[in-house]
Amino acid sequence: MSLSLSVVVCTHNRATDLARCLDALCKLHESPEIIVVDSASEPPVRNLVESYADRLPGLRYAREDRTGLSRARNRGVAEARGAVIAFLDDDAAPRPDWAGKIVAPFEADAGVGCAGGACLAEFNGVARPRWLSDRLLQFAGITRFGPDAREARSSVEWPFGANIAFRAATLDTVEGPFPERLGRDGTTLLSGEESALVHALLVAGWKVWLEPGAAVGHTVHPERCRSRYYWRRLWWAGVSRARAADAPRGLGLRLVAAAATRFVLYAVTRDRVHLYRTAETAGFLVERVRLLRSST
Repeated sequence: MSLSLSVVVCTHNRATDLARCLDALCKLHESPEIIVVDSASEPPVRNLVESYADRLPGLRYAREDRTGLSRARNRGVAEARGAVIAFLDDDAAPRPDWAGKIVAPFEADAGVGCAGGACLAEFNGVARPRWLSDRLLQFAGITRFGPDAREARSSVEWPFGANIAFRAATLDTVEGPFPERLGRDGTTLLSGEESALVHALLVAGWKVWLEPGAAVGHTVHPERCRSRYYWRRLWWAGVSRARAADAPRGLGLRLVAAAATRFVLYAVTRDRVHLYRTAETAGFLVERVRLLRSST
């Protein structure tokens, strides 16, 4: 790698997952800077992180006492020294060649501002329900943009935060850079912070690249194999869209109109992704009403 790489792993109360991630980072072919941001874990994971110091010479620990994934990611950006800053979820295990492959698009094209790798489902002994389709698994952080490296064609293909990288220089031009009104915080499933950042970079003229060879195994936890998770996940997706600064006018009406179509699609395909997406409409409408009332 000619461009230096910083890898930011944000973690909150998931020591077992973090250990698995760090084990995988020990097997990388390269030795990037690694920053673990402890987002208000109780107990703190400092001792766990420091136990890897001999195997990960570029490892550093940072403590963020206030919860919030966006806040933790912004702390990671402030701590990072690399020309490329990559983010891994604490339940993602990168393949040994991941570091070189996630940096490669930035080296090949100076116009690439963001690159995302594949997130491959790992159930780790949990039986995958028959109703858990590939389309639904996207809401558990599993990508499905195919085997070919290319530019993202639409927001549907934008990379996931579990395996995403940015040219560090681009982040200096974006406020935040991760908007702290969005993203996980405590037990909520608020999301959308990386999408907001990707959108800002596209508006500024940067390219978003998909690099499926830069793969991680992303754990599908038992709760993500249960129906109630997807009702909650899609509800919070709607809340996230309502809070997004770039939400287009008329989105609520389009979501309402789409709800009836989704019931029909579910009846025809039996793919529950269509059923659960009606919760997105409900979450969006409830949050928009709340925001309107709070502004008056």
